[in-house]
Amino acid sequence: MLAPVNPAARLSALDALDTSIRAALLADDRVVYALAYGSRTQPRPDGSPAADEWSDLEYYAFVRAGQTVNVFAFLRALTPVALEGVNPFGTPNIVTPNLLRVELHVEAESTLEQVQGWPNGGGDPARMLIKDQDGTLANILGDWASGPPFASILPSSQREFDAMLNWLVFASAVALRGESLRAWDLLNWVRGGLLRLARTLHGAPQPQAPARNAERDLPPQELADLNETSRGTALQACWAASALARAFAARLRLNPRADVLDALQAELRANETAMHRSL
Repeated sequence: MLAPVNPAARLSALDALDTSIRAALLADDRVVYALAYGSRTQPRPDGSPAADEWSDLEYYAFVRAGQTVNVFAFLRALTPVALEGVNPFGTPNIVTPNLLRVELHVEAESTLEQVQGWPNGGGDPARMLIKDQDGTLANILGDWASGPPFASILPSSQREFDAMLNWLVFASAVALRGESLRAWDLLNWVRGGLLRLARTLHGAPQPQAPARNAERDLPPQELADLNETSRGTALQACWAASALARAFAARLRLNPRADVLDALQAELRANETAMHRSL
């Protein structure tokens, strides 16, 4: 039987690999600017790190005109690699034999200004900055960090509710058609909207990924209700989501779009056999 994960050892391994990658980016003459991002650069409100032993390592490197960096070769020189690939967003990723995960974007130096337009997820510029040959990146990160936080630029609760309900109608339609796997995929968007509404209701933080630390940020009953949207059949999950949507609309004093919600629940209720556990 495999031994349980040792959190301290895993965190130590993450720290060591982070140190190695930062040093390699600093030493590489092709790289003009480099930064880290993600939870390891984000403090919690009390100042403690947002990251833990399960966090990824995530970086951007901006290279000189005409230069390229083979990400996989770069990382293989620093650590054993058990898996490598490119995610749907075009970012190279590796996984080490001890299951540490690294993302490294490589961009042209001329694209550095994109950083200014990133959503402000609460990263600390001092933790993010790795390499900055002329102070440009430090200035950009300072401006970025002083901009509105991600939570303040979320759509209104009504718009969030409407978007969630739109996804729920879509998910329910394909579930009723019999495309359960596709419905479960669409229900991820529904659950994300419900999580945003739950966070608003309880004054909880609004991270860019709405499910992040939900177990820490939301009360047990809310979590139990949200978990019902991921149980049973796809149709049962749609029903649970519709019931929770109605409850959130009332508690947040939103327009519940009653015509849509009533019609949707009537359509789902008609499938008594598939939904008997939810009714």
